[in-house]
Amino acid sequence: MAQRASTSTNPQPGAEGEIINELYFTGQGDPATSASRSDTTETSPSYTSSTLSTFRKAPEPRSLSVTYNEQFVVAFLDWALGVHLGSVIKGADREPMTNLVAPGSSDRARSFKSGRAGKEKFEWRRVGNKHPFGYELFSMDTESRIARYDPTPRNLPKVGRAYALLEYGFHEDNLIRDALLALCLNRWIDWRGM
Repeated sequence: MAQRASTSTNPQPGAEGEIINELYFTGQGDPATSASRSDTTETSPSYTSSTLSTFRKAPEPRSLSVTYNEQFVVAFLDWALGVHLGSVIKGADREPMTNLVAPGSSDRARSFKSGRAGKEKFEWRRVGNKHPFGYELFSMDTESRIARYDPTPRNLPKVGRAYALLEYGFHEDNLIRDALLALCLNRWIDWRGM
């Protein structure tokens, strides 16, 4: 995933003039097995060369590691056998994947808790009926959209082909980690038609 911060005169999501972060998804697009990484060498000051999150196959055949800057493992997705959700390991904590895709406010929404002390509720809402699906992330405390996942493929200079874009207007490390994990699981569930 290539990450870039940009300023827009009409940013969505976020408030007028707010810095919106862009995260481009590179790799194959399979939400359960694809590797995503940043090879950004853009010289523009709006680009950073850090990798926000990378999904890689871990030594255990059913696990994916989630890393920051391709060095620091911040989570593992430990898939169950077959087509069942398993568990997520964040540091010393293990929780069921279902905590990241709990029932939401409608049949097109799934919620999770994150943010300050893990108490704030967020919800990914599926947009449209065509596959691949777009999603919007809402903070349920303020009922406001804080991120948008756009599955439109695009070619990026010096990065290559990106199969999706995530725009978000927040800066909490735990929230971006949890939002990406929940997005991955939402995409996997919808991809499989479950």
